[in-house]
Amino acid sequence: MSILHEEYGTDAEIYRKPFSNEVIADCGDPRAHEVLATCGFVKKTVPPHYVWHQLPDGLPEEEQARRATRAACLLRARGFDANVAEDLVSEEAVAAVRDEVRRHRISGAATSSSSTVGPGAPPARPDTTAPAAPAASSISAHRSR
Repeated sequence: MSILHEEYGTDAEIYRKPFSNEVIADCGDPRAHEVLATCGFVKKTVPPHYVWHQLPDGLPEEEQARRATRAACLLRARGFDANVAEDLVSEEAVAAVRDEVRRHRISGAATSSSSTVGPGAPPARPDTTAPAAPAASSISAHRSR
């Protein structure tokens, strides 16, 4: 089993498994796992060492792209080096997450003390040193396989 984030030296890689419709996210940081779960990824393991996340089977391609893009953007907003495969980039999701992160930083960051991230909620306590949201071109700059 290949763990692409280790191979590429990044915090997280989101991609479609070759010859499959499965969308995989691999990462090594437990805080990144929280973000992936928030975006609808399900944790999978092969003990003792392998941990990855996968989108549920049966999602339309547009929904896969929306969730994958949202996850990459939220990970980057938290300061992670995250890549998403070009075929999983959704320009609409980039714009939506950019607005979500900005709203959270303006209204929620000063008043929120919760570290719980629920479905559809912005990330708790975002890294304020990271850019507000990545540009679509930086999201799609993913290494080809």
